[in-house]
Amino acid sequence: PFVGVSYTLATRQASAQRAVNLYLQSMETPSKASHIMRAVPGLSSFCSLGAVIRGCIEANGRAFFVAGSTLYEVSSSGAATSRGTLNTSTGQVGMAWGTTQLVITDGADGYVLTLAGNAFGQIVDPDWSGSHRVEYLDGFFSFQSPGTQQFSVSAIDDASDLDALDFASAESAPDNLVAHIVSNQRLFLMGETTTEVWFNAGGEDFPFSRSNGETIDVGCVAKWSVVKADAGLLWIGRDANGSGMVYRASGGPPQRISTVAVEEALQGSTGLSEAVAYVYQDHGQTFYCVNAPGLASTWVYELSTNAWHERCDIDGVGQFIAHRATHCVFAYGMHLVGDADGNVYRMNSAVNTFAGDPRVCERTSPNDALPLRNRKVHTEFVADVLTGEALTGDPQVELSWSNDGGATFGSPVMRSAGSLGNRYQRLVWRRLGIARDRVWKMRFSADAPFSIISGESA
Repeated sequence: PFVGVSYTLATRQASAQRAVNLYLQSMETPSKASHIMRAVPGLSSFCSLGAVIRGCIEANGRAFFVAGSTLYEVSSSGAATSRGTLNTSTGQVGMAWGTTQLVITDGADGYVLTLAGNAFGQIVDPDWSGSHRVEYLDGFFSFQSPGTQQFSVSAIDDASDLDALDFASAESAPDNLVAHIVSNQRLFLMGETTTEVWFNAGGEDFPFSRSNGETIDVGCVAKWSVVKADAGLLWIGRDANGSGMVYRASGGPPQRISTVAVEEALQGSTGLSEAVAYVYQDHGQTFYCVNAPGLASTWVYELSTNAWHERCDIDGVGQFIAHRATHCVFAYGMHLVGDADGNVYRMNSAVNTFAGDPRVCERTSPNDALPLRNRKVHTEFVADVLTGEALTGDPQVELSWSNDGGATFGSPVMRSAGSLGNRYQRLVWRRLGIARDRVWKMRFSADAPFSIISGESA
């Protein structure tokens, strides 16, 4: 149980368990364990763009970031070159690229960077009606008019050429559009409570048509939470009965993937409609990462294990706060992430800090209680963790425990995880007292690799 389930349950009465900066990984050839908990990748500094990162994209082998009001191209060495200036400096931006153009939208305005020659300009066509997101399908750039049911498309491979007649409406339900995204050659138009699926039918007057029978009774509450992953979509949804569930759709009706705990966290956000998500793939696993205003952690869903965990930085007083990464792009063979301070980092499993700041890994166990809450004697706790991998020093693993179901914890007791090469280190804590409802907490913050294979009490 210390490893097998990595998401937090809703209430302390049910379970106090938690996984911070540790994710569940399946073992393809299990011997000691079918799963382990592995530390999330660290971060190394890549470059600084000096203003809040609003969006990023890889286009034709090149990496682009919008930071503040500036569109930057960032090279593989971290050199940043300004490619244009937007009229706004805050808020998320939509980005998409076609055969010759990179297009950026910020709600009120749209911009085009010609990839050959780097000419940059605002979309000034009189038929421009604004759009938060932009998508590309079959040569057409698509836009959605804010606060309406309408979406429009550009001329073939030219986002600056618009026609007032090249629009349609998602009218199967009366809700306005919140987001749109292309997946598997289909255009998903996400309203407040419903979603329509359109495809390129090659129409003479308008190229796209609605796919009959594919209207979905789930909409979207946060336009920047919608991402593509593993040939499907993930997003924070809403229907006629409420909002705040996370959904996954892959070739069929959307499935709820959030737990009660994740939903309680998201619904406690101070601005759920402004939640931002990104996705990345590493070591054969795909991660959907959600940052929502007001939350003290970044919630992350791993698609192959269907397990959630939290990612956190540490503030000045040692408290968990949301992870600094808010956007991610895979470029030059690297995962590059940006933060609200304008920093770009390389996400790297070989790095064990967050750009020099501690990466604190913490696993809180399910409640160790007998069915009738009878007193239980705890003679020892044995942990099987990755040992002997620290490049310097003697990293310590902290174990603390709670006798009131996870409400309060005592002072931690340290055990060595083994200096370099000491891979047979055994971590044992003994004479641990008596409790009716014991919860264990393991914590590791050294600059060293870390994984938990098991943790057992007796």
